[in-house]
Amino acid sequence: MRAIEITPEKVEIGIGETQYIKANPVPQNADPAELPFEWSSSNTQIATISRSGMVKGESAGTAEITVSAKKSTAITKKIPVTIVDKRIPLTGITVTPETISIEVGQSTKVTAKPEPANAEGFSFEWKSADENIATVNSAGVVSAKAKGTTIITVKSNDIKKEIPVTVIHTLRIVIGTTSYSVDTLDYQIKDQGISFFKFSIPECVNEFNSFGKGLVVHSVEVDLTYPENRLEVWTAMINANNSNRESPVNAFNKETTVMEASGRKPVAMTNGDFYVLDANLPEVLNKNTEGNYGAYQRRRPHGMEVKHGKIIETPFTDIIPTIHNKALIIKDDKLPDFANTISFSGNVKIGATTMTLSNINSFARDVVNPTTPHKHPAKPGELVLFSNEAFSFLDYRKDQTQALDSTLAWSPYPSTMVSLSYPKNGWKVNEAMKFTVTAIEYDVETRLAGVGSTLPDYGGKRFNGEGAILVGNPTAPGLDNGSKQFLSTLQVGDEIEITTEVKVNGNTVNDKKLSAIGIHTERPMLQNGVISETWGEAHPRTVIGYSQDRKKVYLLVIDGRQTNYSAGVTTGQAGAILKALGAHTGLNIDGGGSSTMIVNGVTVNKPSDNPQRPVANGVVITTKK
Repeated sequence: MRAIEITPEKVEIGIGETQYIKANPVPQNADPAELPFEWSSSNTQIATISRSGMVKGESAGTAEITVSAKKSTAITKKIPVTIVDKRIPLTGITVTPETISIEVGQSTKVTAKPEPANAEGFSFEWKSADENIATVNSAGVVSAKAKGTTIITVKSNDIKKEIPVTVIHTLRIVIGTTSYSVDTLDYQIKDQGISFFKFSIPECVNEFNSFGKGLVVHSVEVDLTYPENRLEVWTAMINANNSNRESPVNAFNKETTVMEASGRKPVAMTNGDFYVLDANLPEVLNKNTEGNYGAYQRRRPHGMEVKHGKIIETPFTDIIPTIHNKALIIKDDKLPDFANTISFSGNVKIGATTMTLSNINSFARDVVNPTTPHKHPAKPGELVLFSNEAFSFLDYRKDQTQALDSTLAWSPYPSTMVSLSYPKNGWKVNEAMKFTVTAIEYDVETRLAGVGSTLPDYGGKRFNGEGAILVGNPTAPGLDNGSKQFLSTLQVGDEIEITTEVKVNGNTVNDKKLSAIGIHTERPMLQNGVISETWGEAHPRTVIGYSQDRKKVYLLVIDGRQTNYSAGVTTGQAGAILKALGAHTGLNIDGGGSSTMIVNGVTVNKPSDNPQRPVANGVVITTKK
């Protein structure tokens, strides 16, 4: 075979079109072994060629088809190919509807059509600007997820059409036997899975007919399925002027600074547990001298407080024991739960010898005399642990920035005080912690401190940055027995073990980094979806609820005591509001003038006290910065 003859010698076709190229050997009776011919394309993105010589246009451009003999591969013929786009181009997109207003949980379809109608060679792509608000699938079906606004975009290459979407949440709340409509005052997505919702119930009138009508509710909803979202406990910074209390807005700023190093931030914060008022402050008496050391516990929280495995306070049972042993807990799985009872026990192990740890950051009292429930001696001989977040007093002569270095370990009795390092593997409950002895002081006496408007001269042992201090007391002055004797064998550099056990509903739990904060009712106001009236007075309220699977948290502050703006609610009414928002369990924490909500550093509610009331602790929603 000398050559290959082709017909046609060049090809011009459109995208998607085909044309057959005929090839014959020269001469016609050439060696049959040279057949069939081999075909190839210089650019298969532009044009492809079949084994029989069929060219297909793939995209606009030029290519070269080569045909060669099977045996004598040097015998070839090249055919130039031009592929042109003969299709009618897309110039625009029309959509129906052009805007969408849709309820949470509903779906609707957007129909997209090409301009011109006979346009060819395109495909539509769909996208939502914020899938937390609404999603869209490849067929243009929009599904509303949460209240807010977003943009749905349909596009083909550079041509696009935007559809504004507003997702609404029409809410009606049944309080008692009346169904109330809700006016949305504000709704904002604060972060992934965290939203702020402010609404009013203008026609709501509580049965006490006080402060006119109307309710204003501030709600933060948190989706804990987002792994960075957390519910946590915050503790007031020691402050002599506020007696162990801190305003939530100051606490928010403090937590912002503290969390920055770990790449986290607070988003929303409220007040927390009730704290001990001076009128209810028990006298903590030296059994022999009757010197009163009660001022060292002024304004401490009523209930248990635990923060990431570190016990701040054990339950305060002097006033209403059946209430102050209940708590909201946050388990190691980061999910909330209700503790109908929460209790503490502990021990300290020195070598092979173990002694009961009676209390943390405060002292137990001997059996209470029912006729004088606030006046009874501290239990002599007990062993107490103080942490550097003790609810003790800052030395008012020092700058407040030194607060954590100036907290005090104290005792009603002359005591041995053993300074300890931070626990080797961090603070935790329900597992032994190892500490190293860093200093020992003997016969430390705590000065008496009064309660009043003037700043008293507090004594005791200062922390100066230490992790913890063990306080050992004798059973009577001048004796070297009790826990004082137990600590007498220690030397600087020794290692000891301390176990702090938290029981929930009478059972030991496995959680090591447990958090807890006291609540203030005998039972949940919303339990298993059933509303229960636990406090039948209308007040400002701070309440917290969570869904049946515990993966959504609802943090609410309901303003009150403000005529014809927001009258306040009973706990049962607050439970009804929580239930309407999606909660299955609802708990009451401190309310009244303490009720405060901070969102991104701003006080969003109107506290009934003016200025904002300092409080002992609270709850905070955090996420990744």
